[in-house]
Formats: sequence, C-alpha cells, structure tokens
Amino acid sequence: MKLNQFATIYNYSIPNKLEKEISIRTYQSQEYILTAGEEIDGFYFLVSGNYFVSTQEITGKELLLRYCQTPAIMGDIEMLEGCLIESNCIAAEPCTFVFIPKRLYEKELHYDAAFMQILLKELAYKLRTCTISSRVNALSPANVRLAAFLCTTASDSDSKASYISTNNIEETAALIGTTKRHVNRILKKWIDQGIVEREEDDIRILQWDKVKEISENVRFE
Repeated sequence: MKLNQFATIYNYSIPNKLEKEISIRTYQSQEYILTAGEEIDGFYFLVSGNYFVSTQEITGKELLLRYCQTPAIMGDIEMLEGCLIESNCIAAEPCTFVFIPKRLYEKELHYDAAFMQILLKELAYKLRTCTISSRVNALSPANVRLAAFLCTTASDSDSKASYISTNNIEETAALIGTTKRHVNRILKKWIDQGIVEREEDDIRILQWDKVKEISENVRFE
C-alpha cells in the first residue's frame, strides 16, 4: 500500500525485484528522524505527515530552514556528497517514509535515470528554499518570522479561527531564531490587537489576513 502511495507521489515505481529490500519507517510527533553529524543510511521518501528541517548555529540557536510536506526526500545531499547528515529533521506530526537503503542505491538505483531525476528535482528545490530561509533568518524581524512560521504550518483547510498547536513556545522561538521572551512579547501585542487568542501553547488565529500581512509572504517551505 505504501509503495503505491510512493509511486503516486513521486511518479516512480520501484522495480519489483527490489521491493523486498525496501522498508517502511514511521516516526511520532517531535521525534528526531535524522540528527546532524550522524551517518546517513539511505534515502527517506515522505509518504504522509510533515517534518521540520533545522540547523544549529554556533551560538547554539536552532534555526528553521524549511517545513516539509510530500513530496520530500531526506538523505539525498548526504548520499550524493558522501558527507555526514547536514541538518536535524524532526517530525512535526506522525510521519511515514519509504526507506531505500544505501546499499540498494549503490548497487541498483544509482544507474536508474528516472530515480536520479527525482533526486535532481529535490536538490534544486532545497537550493531554492535554503537561499530563501537564509535571507529570512538574516533580514526579517522576529514578528515576521513568527507570522511566517504560523502561515507555513497552517494547512489550507484551516478556518480563519483555527487553533495551531506550537508544542511549546520555547521550541517555536528556537526554530525561528529568537527567544521565548521575545515570542511572548509579540503574542501579547497580537492579543491586544485582537489578531490572536492564546490558550497555554495553543494559538488561535482570529485574523488570518493580518497574520499573512505581517508575514510579508515569507514561508519556510
């Protein structure tokens, strides 16, 4: 079933003779899927769920690079460059991946032009999004980054008065490269302006149009 989803999402079918070497990996919300500095063991093709990609700066702050939904691939940079895992990848909600082990790629799929085309498309996407996120983190004030984060993580089906669970404000602050205190100040201002309501670490957006305006069309995706 998952391989059928994989074929539909990525427009590519694993050759029948190789299917026995493919596995399915699942992760719960907030579980680390990949950790920077470790060795990669293969390709992870997302078939359901969403995850964050973040990087830790010299200062110790963790900065959000992108928020990934299907189609999305992990391990491509590391496999092609022969390097250690570059960034932390963390499940934003329960995630399921089709996992293709390193040995299978080196033995078979490395010579498959259609498979390599999928990887090239993913690399081009990552180059674009990393360029955008670098500019956002360097130039955008914290309120813009917070609004962009909320807009990025909200699904298109969300109503204009929907709740967004942020897990905890400290984590959200780290992802957008600021402090919990600063995020609380921004939220307090937005609450006073009637833009949001807050219940613990859940934020209820009352004026989506205003949040989108504050975000300046920046998205972490």
